[in-house]
Amino acid sequence: MTFPRLVLLLVLGCSSASAQRTFDTDILTETFGFDDSTKKTVELSALQQGCSARDCIQSIDTPKYVSAENASHLTDEDIVVTLSLGGEYRAYPTRILDHHEIVNDTIAGEPIAITWCPLCGSAVGIHRQVGDQVTEFGVAGVLYNSDLVFYDRATETLWDQIEAKGIVGPMTDEQLRLIPVSMARWGRWRAAHPDTLVLSEDTGFEEDYSEDHYVDYRDSTRLFMPVSHSDDRIHPKTPVYGFSLDDGPVAFAAALLDDGADYTHELNGAEWLLRADEGGTVTLQKAGADTAYAPIRVFWFAWYTFHPQTELVR
Repeated sequence: MTFPRLVLLLVLGCSSASAQRTFDTDILTETFGFDDSTKKTVELSALQQGCSARDCIQSIDTPKYVSAENASHLTDEDIVVTLSLGGEYRAYPTRILDHHEIVNDTIAGEPIAITWCPLCGSAVGIHRQVGDQVTEFGVAGVLYNSDLVFYDRATETLWDQIEAKGIVGPMTDEQLRLIPVSMARWGRWRAAHPDTLVLSEDTGFEEDYSEDHYVDYRDSTRLFMPVSHSDDRIHPKTPVYGFSLDDGPVAFAAALLDDGADYTHELNGAEWLLRADEGGTVTLQKAGADTAYAPIRVFWFAWYTFHPQTELVR
């Protein structure tokens, strides 16, 4: 079993974000060949190595699915990352994603990847086209502000997950095209979309997907890696829905939708409606407008460190 290396470090007692970790291989210089002359928007010193080698957490590149009816590996309360694309529906259990963090696939003819950072509680869907090439993504083995950094296998550029932007390498400062994803309880998503397919535990890897290895981490205030900005108005692991609007970033505490009702809030003199549909997909829409914005559901600390000017609604 290839137990996630980042989890191993947590279990072995790295009790503070400043704990020193050393590895035999420097992924940035020895594997990717980066140095001071490499094109980048983030200094190499700001990238924290989290495991021993690139792809130490192995992406799922040939995913298999089962029908909702045959998804015996899930309970109604399990959290799944959800996707609706081209009339097709998918659910990705976070207990499986914890072990792999990236699923490369093609849905409704679109080459996509589901990316998941258990340390930030963030799910981001991306299109697998980099420049003029369709490629796959893998786990780089380093983190930025405690967030997953992945690389594309065509140009070996490093990409920050939460912003889906190139940070080191040939495609630095390029933006990946986002594929909207959400998160929900399995029972709710299944009831709304009974024809959904679900990521199977038959991943090709010998992993035990039965336990939630991050439960203690989520309950604690401890961070695994240093972050650039911090804010203590709410618990750092509080789930929020983060939106990047034209007028600036805003984060809504996920608990605002716990009672099932829509939530109305005034932003910059306009009324906005935060709502979750019957399957749990969350959107934000300005009153009278047609455009609905999709969020990133993420832990508060992670949203804030990338968006320190954000408004917080709680």
